[in-house]
Order: sequence, then C-alpha cells, then structure tokens
Amino acid sequence: MKDITKLQIIKKNKGITLIALVITIIVLLILAGVTIATLTGENGVLTKAQTAKNKTDISTAKEKVQIAVMGSYGTDGKLDVNELKENLKQIEGITGADSITSLPTTITADGYQVTISEKGEVTVGEIEENPSNPPTPPEEKVIVSAEQIANSEDKTEYYGATVEGYIAQTVNGKDYNQGVTDWKIFYADNNNIYLIAGDYIHYDYCPQSKTKTIYKHSDYNLSFDDVISDYSGSSNVTDVKIKALNNEYFNTKKYTSTNTNMKAVAYMLDTNVWEGYKGEKSEYAIGGPTVELFFKSYNEKYNTNYQIRANSKTGYEFSFDGGNTWDEYHPTERKFNKDDSLYFITKQGSGYTTTDAMWLASPSAFSVNDIMYVYPFVSINYNNYGYYTRDSVGFRPLVCLSNDVQLEKKESGIYVIK
Repeated sequence: MKDITKLQIIKKNKGITLIALVITIIVLLILAGVTIATLTGENGVLTKAQTAKNKTDISTAKEKVQIAVMGSYGTDGKLDVNELKENLKQIEGITGADSITSLPTTITADGYQVTISEKGEVTVGEIEENPSNPPTPPEEKVIVSAEQIANSEDKTEYYGATVEGYIAQTVNGKDYNQGVTDWKIFYADNNNIYLIAGDYIHYDYCPQSKTKTIYKHSDYNLSFDDVISDYSGSSNVTDVKIKALNNEYFNTKKYTSTNTNMKAVAYMLDTNVWEGYKGEKSEYAIGGPTVELFFKSYNEKYNTNYQIRANSKTGYEFSFDGGNTWDEYHPTERKFNKDDSLYFITKQGSGYTTTDAMWLASPSAFSVNDIMYVYPFVSINYNNYGYYTRDSVGFRPLVCLSNDVQLEKKESGIYVIK
C-alpha cells in the first residue's frame, strides 16, 4: 500500500513538470514573437532605424543639390542653367548633370532622383526600402495663363501647340465639335488665349447666314457669293473686342465702309453666325483670324518685323522692309515659313477640288471686291470674296478663350484646358 502511494506521488510530480515545461515554452515563444515584432515590424526598432537613415540620406542628397542651386544665381537674380550644370558636376554622388539643358530637370544624387524646378525649388522622391532606387517623383504640373504666354520670350513653345478639352456647342441639331477636332494656340495677349482650327472646316460645319448660304465649290473650298446680301457692311461690326482685331482699320483710322469686301469681312466677324464654335470656356468665336492678328502671331513666333497698315476704306497693305515700301499683297519672293501648319496648310489636289488657303477677316487694299487670305504659294494675298475666287480657299474658325482660362501642359507637349 505504501509503495503504491509513492508511485502515485511520482506520477503526479511528473505530470506537473510537463505542464510547466509546456507553459514555459509557450511563454518563451510569445516573448520571442513580441521581441521580433518589436525589432522588425512596421513600427519596429530596426525599421525605424532604417527609415531614419533613409531620411538622413535624402536630406543629405537634397542639401547637396541645394548648395549647387544657391551658387548658380546670376547678378540679375535669375538661375543660370549653365552655371548650375557646372556646379552640380563638381559634387560627388551627383550624376545626370551633363544632360541638363533647361529647367525643370531631374538628376540623381546619392541614388535618389532629385527634381529642380524653374524657380530653383528642390524635391526628392519618396522613401523606399531600397534607397538606391527611389520612386520617380510625380510630374510637376506646368500651368500657364494668357499673360504668361504673352510675356514669354520664346513663343515657339506655345504657338502651334495642340489644345485639348475645348468643347463647342450643338446648335439647331448640328454638333460643331465634329467640325473642328484639333485646336491649336494661335496667339495670346495679357488677357486672352486665341485658338484656331487645326484644319479647314467641312461645308456641313460652316454656319450659314440668316437667310443665305455660302457658295460651295467643294467640301472645303467656300466663298461668299450669297451670304453677303445679308449684311449692310461695317455697321454689323460693333463689338469693341471684335473691332480691335482690325484695330488699325476700325479704331486708329476709324474707317467705315459698305464695300462688298467689308460685307464678307462682317460675315467672318459675326459672333452670332459662328456661335456654334463658342464653348462655355470662350468669349466668342469667329470665322478666322484677321490679318492684324495673323501678323502679330507670326512676328512674335519668328521674331520678324513685317508690318501692315489700313491704307484706305478699301483695306490693308503690307511692308516687309521696315515700312520703306508697301505692297497690296505679299509677292512670292517675300518669305514666310510655309512649313508651319499653324499658318499654312496645303492639301493635295488642284483647282476647286481641294482647299489650300485660309480666308482672313480683313479687307484688301487691292479692290472693293477682295479680302485677305493666306496662300502657301504666295503666302499673303488678296482674293475675290465670291464665285470668281482664283484659288481654293476655306475657313479655319478662331476662338477667344475666357480671360480666366489656364492651360496645363502634359508630358506629351499637348495642353489641356483646366
């Protein structure tokens, strides 16, 4: 009996020991898990240490670039791109400086991508686990206004650029967005940006006058034979902004006319006729640029000094030698850049089967029956408004955007209306 009791005690003691061992192991495992999580978890000690190191590395890379930027300002207070390039090349750990041609630009500093803005602001990509390959920073938005474009020294970046996001209207069941699918920046003053149709419009999307229609030589070759009977002449051009497009004629010289060429001009400048191309982001739309606006745009883009003047009530003439001599048209030997499709579009074909010239909303000094047009083979010329037009001429509507409209530049070089 006594032996049995001892055996029971021994068995009982073994059971307690095994349970304690299991509990001890479980506790140790829990402690180990907590310790590992504390060291390596998302908020662990090691992770925090790595994050702190990354932040320090980023701060160091940013400071290197900032030092180079600070030493690259000229006496005029502007950031000198060439000086910046040379300063960056002298700093250890910076690569990509050789390829800098303008701002904004992106280089690599200690393995991080660093962006320098036009104003000299320095930004670095977000932290990654691998600091040698940080993410590319988001594209810096480039927003421009009419005033910025107007005051820019280089208009080639803007004039001729495609603009997306402009929406025309549907009038009398006709969707004028189908008439123009490609708008381009034509000109900008301190208040407004002007867009022009990237190509000639089809007859179906050319608005008619109150009671008459334009004359259709072909789908794109159009003239004024019937529509002008709806106009009494310049008395229809009363809006101050519209008259300013032919400022030399209407305001400086204060000419008025009931000549037939002015009737054709009035049709092109009639914002009610062309209202289908006026969207909610614009102030008005007309049938095409005036000759004054054409020369302003071209002179600014190509740094030329071609001059125009309203010679009489009949219309305009030109000077290509600083005002020494004046012509009623632009002879062949006077050179424009005829490869620039913003101003000159040539279509294949011949005669009245195609269109290769653009009507301008300005009268010509040559005769009371002619208005100005842009013709690739003689650049600027006069042409009869009506059925007897010598060449194939069409319309490229012009839109004046509202003065609060801004454009955002995409990486592709296309601008989008904000």
